Amino acid sequence: MASSPDSLIVLTAILLIFVPLAVIAHAIGRRRRWRDPQRLFTWEQKRTLLARARWRCEHKHPLWLRCRATTGLQADHIVPWSRGGATALLNGAALCQRHNARKSNHMPSPLYQWRLRQRRRKYS
Repeated sequence: MASSPDSLIVLTAILLIFVPLAVIAHAIGRRRRWRDPQRLFTWEQKRTLLARARWRCEHKHPLWLRCRATTGLQADHIVPWSRGGATALLNGAALCQRHNARKSNHMPSPLYQWRLRQRRRKYS
């Protein structure tokens, strides 16, 4: 790398111009996603979700039967609220405390969502 005064001035100018632009571009790219202003399901929505699930956890492992838990059920966002999921019945599932904690804010796979829709047809 050349160390002449002219090349140092050019390098300094580049750093002073392009580094702040890169930081601004990065910040703009990280804008927050839209979020439903309603974070939690209402009691009526939760009651509807639980009744639709026949008052049982809706989680089902790919190789085993559906979870048998009927107490401590929670209304969970299928697509997490933190990732732009709406607080609506179409995006809600009844999960036991254990499975809700395990799912956390992970996005369910398309296969998991398809299997959930198929199961709901059987017990709806």
